Amino acid sequence: MKRKFISLFAACMILFLAGCGGSSFTDDEIMEAAANLIAESIPVNEIYFGKGLAAVEADSEAAAAFAKEIKTSATLLQYLPVDKSTGYDSVDRIKEATEKVYSASYCVYLYEMAFTGISDEGSTATYARYMETEGGTLAVRKDFTVIDTRTYDADVQVVSKKGNSAVVKVQSYVDGKEDAIVEVQMIYEKGAWRLDSPTY
Repeated sequence: MKRKFISLFAACMILFLAGCGGSSFTDDEIMEAAANLIAESIPVNEIYFGKGLAAVEADSEAAAAFAKEIKTSATLLQYLPVDKSTGYDSVDRIKEATEKVYSASYCVYLYEMAFTGISDEGSTATYARYMETEGGTLAVRKDFTVIDTRTYDADVQVVSKKGNSAVVKVQSYVDGKEDAIVEVQMIYEKGAWRLDSPTY
């Protein structure tokens, strides 16, 4: 009898621990959050990997003033001020938009690439795409290599979920043509879902 009780107790503990490893979020909640975040990530991806924020014309007064601010010739500028019509006037403003979509850990990578540049053994492999002067002028690099960013279907499916994380899959498109089915990692942090892997 005692052996049966121990076996029953062990079985109950296994079920209890398995339940603890699950998720309190429903598939519908995760799919809705994922669909919204993926849609919101598209313009953010464009800032980092696509066409980027529009710059003023190279022969404009704004470009000349910027060259004077950083003490160089207008003909030697590698960066141009971001056009005010974009709605972005600082690095902090870009970060604010980014953090509404991506997790804190993924933002670290994006910020290093976009605002610092990524170095490889002491030599710069990727120049920072954006810079902000001490005077507060946000500028974008002129010769950044642009990639074709993805768009996505609205139909999202949950692949797995556990605790405060989940993985979803969704059909992607490049140049309007069907491309790979992408698995996207998500994490629930600070009271909201965020994407924890790239969607570009």
